[in-house]
Amino acid sequence: MTARTGFRATLRSAWLSAWPVWLLFVFGSLAAVRLMPMVYARAALAAPILLLVPGSLMLGAVFSGRRRPRGAAFACYAMLLSAIWSAFASLALYALGLLITAENTFWALLAVAAAFATVAQVRLMLERPGRGRRVAPAPVIPDPDLSEAETSEAGVPAAARHSGRYAFFALVAGISLIAGGLYAYEQLPRPAPAGYTYVAWTGPRVSGPVKVSAGTALRFQIVHRESVTTTFRVTATWAGSPPRQLARPMVVSIGPDRTFTGTLVIPPLPDGCTYRIVVALTAARQISPLTHHPQLWSINADVHDPTQSTKACH
Repeated sequence: MTARTGFRATLRSAWLSAWPVWLLFVFGSLAAVRLMPMVYARAALAAPILLLVPGSLMLGAVFSGRRRPRGAAFACYAMLLSAIWSAFASLALYALGLLITAENTFWALLAVAAAFATVAQVRLMLERPGRGRRVAPAPVIPDPDLSEAETSEAGVPAAARHSGRYAFFALVAGISLIAGGLYAYEQLPRPAPAGYTYVAWTGPRVSGPVKVSAGTALRFQIVHRESVTTTFRVTATWAGSPPRQLARPMVVSIGPDRTFTGTLVIPPLPDGCTYRIVVALTAARQISPLTHHPQLWSINADVHDPTQSTKACH
């Protein structure tokens, strides 16, 4: 036996003795795949894992080694079961009131995969030679009165002979589970609409820098269509170098389905350059569930003093 052959035998033995644990490790590696900079590369690596691992672990937990489907049948069952569990993970997140995001779905599927991997690994350990109370199957003596085709059919295990029936039952079970999940989704109470908030300048559409003089005012609106009263902090700054405050920060409390109108007075510009005004709206004590940072809205406008020459800009 060469060193290469021995290495392959060692790898095969390590895989066969703990394949559920290895698959669980592969599924957990999706957390590191998210760090890859290329979107298409992440999708190419994540898709096969999401489509195969949860279903494969479920098959390993439900079926023994002798009754487990093989080859293409195993892959088809694994993909079907993985898709079903992805749907149920989304339904579970919805029922718990959590956002159905990629991160939350990953953690839900990881919990399911860990449970199936534990059962599959225990089953695998009990099926190893010398474990449990397994008895060697009795030898089958072919009947001399049977033809060769009948003898071959008699030697095929029942699980293999009825694989088509099992596939039909699995398809019916999968459709029933999805239908039941959709029915449960329809029966669950709907959360209140999230609504929306935005801030915008009012008046005619602006194209290019706005020519302003001392005392010119720009009006803006904060439209709050959410179902709760929210406190906002409004700031206005020059986005020059260095940036500086244009107006004193203001705190406003806006009720449900209300619109706040404000006016920003533009002071004399320091020189003839064009400056960018940035009005920022920050929700107090309100964290975005996606970014995990305070929710922030902003609008901007470029302003220019018509009484001064732009040649003074450097």
